[in-house]
Amino acid sequence: MAVVESLLAAIARADGDGLVMHVGEKPYVIAPAGPVEISTKLLTLEAASSILNQLLPAESQRALQELGAVAYDLPSATETGDRFSVIAARGGDDIWVELRRHKAGATPAPMPQPVALSMAPAATPAASSVPRPTPPAGDTPAALTPSRLDTDDEREPQAAVVVPLSRPAVRSEPTRLTASQRIAGLDRLLRVASARGASTLYLVAQAKPFIRVDGEVTELSGEHQLTGPEVESLILELAPERSREALQTGAATEWMSDVAEVGRVRCLSFRDHRGPGGIFRMIPQRAISADQLGLSREIQALCAEPEGFILVTGPRSSGKSTLVSAFVDLINRTRCDHVITLESQIKFVHESRGSVVSQREVRGDNDEWLAAARAALRENPDVLIIEELRSPELIALALDAAESGHLVIGSLTAYTTTAAIVRVLDQFSPDRRPQIQLALAEAVRGVVAQVLLRKAGGGRVAAREVLLNTPAIANLIAEGKISQLPLGLEGGRKYGMVPLNDALVAFVQSGAVEAREAYRKAFDREGFLSLLKREGIDSSFVERLA
Repeated sequence: MAVVESLLAAIARADGDGLVMHVGEKPYVIAPAGPVEISTKLLTLEAASSILNQLLPAESQRALQELGAVAYDLPSATETGDRFSVIAARGGDDIWVELRRHKAGATPAPMPQPVALSMAPAATPAASSVPRPTPPAGDTPAALTPSRLDTDDEREPQAAVVVPLSRPAVRSEPTRLTASQRIAGLDRLLRVASARGASTLYLVAQAKPFIRVDGEVTELSGEHQLTGPEVESLILELAPERSREALQTGAATEWMSDVAEVGRVRCLSFRDHRGPGGIFRMIPQRAISADQLGLSREIQALCAEPEGFILVTGPRSSGKSTLVSAFVDLINRTRCDHVITLESQIKFVHESRGSVVSQREVRGDNDEWLAAARAALRENPDVLIIEELRSPELIALALDAAESGHLVIGSLTAYTTTAAIVRVLDQFSPDRRPQIQLALAEAVRGVVAQVLLRKAGGGRVAAREVLLNTPAIANLIAEGKISQLPLGLEGGRKYGMVPLNDALVAFVQSGAVEAREAYRKAFDREGFLSLLKREGIDSSFVERLA
């Protein structure tokens, strides 16, 4: 019991109200002056399981496995008369343990009625029909209510309603539950999903939660099947007021939230034939840098351009937003400029470093985006980022801004650099196209197309096609000879241009990506196979695919 005694001593030293231990976090005491960490290391699953084995008797450990959460009073009090209770919750590899201190002579706070947890993984119930009282100042928030608190040694393990003690400041005077308390259930699912390398969490009625890892959707193991009311309660915990109303009426809605230790989360709610549903896309807390993305010297050099037009493209879910964010981060660190970004939702937050970065959310139709871009240009930024070139008017404005001395970075959906140029020109009527061709040939500095591939050992990697505006490329664009751009790209390797097939074959040669996966993501598959054969790489997998 040496570990248990040391934990109780840590609470006493800090005059704390409890101690929180959560897998993947540093254990800490809830003290009047704020959290006090008692270890410099993150709590591992093995260490948490060992602590549980010492804190809980065998019958309580069995109840924890069956119910998902359990409460247990430690049998002996300290010299000061203080008593301690253990609240534990477990779901798969996620363990949450709290030691609650009940000071001698303290009046216990009102308790809700017990609720048995049928779901094994719930560290905190996503939604409860049990009212949660507001704790009076100075008291520990009510965390659970067993049906009886036995004082004899043969007490029965009880199901617990867990409200994490770690969320509010214990000695403050709250008038209502904090936001972090309200999102405890969804917060736990997001943490578990993030810890397993997921980019997205899916909640749908009558199914277990699903996660997307490296582009593949799988069940979140260790979780129970969610009912419609449970899904709705989970979503409502994180939704702002306007989205709550939409969810109640069945309308689709979208918003952004910040979740501790997860980062920014892009949230979408909907309602289908089974009931309510939600999609939660997790965005890293910090923007990924150019070096982390492995951007080539030629791509990074585009961000040093004083003016001009840079186009980022790729198919759906190819990491365009991440790539643009890396551009902003690089500019922010290497230049002393005024940067304005126009985004439908701010995903990666950039703190101003070398540059002044102002990020604006633009909601609404094409007219609102055009108005926002015009307003931004009146502020005379050095760099303007437009998340999506949604209309011909917005593209024309971007080209005008580039010609007038701004560096403009925009993105749109297309598979290759040539396809991106085609899509830009197709936005305009035939009578305006020659003018736009000349403007594009003059303003464009480079086009980067990106696709994501599964790595052979797990994870994903980006293959990028790079088109740079050399005089030969500019002439092809100005004359409308877009069909010849792939040839110009092939001949531009000495200038740093990279055809997509070159990038794909390089990953196959290094062993990072299987040839079958690269073939699946190739736009010009015949050219890809020819390049494989030229490099002496086996392409017989195509016959097996056929």
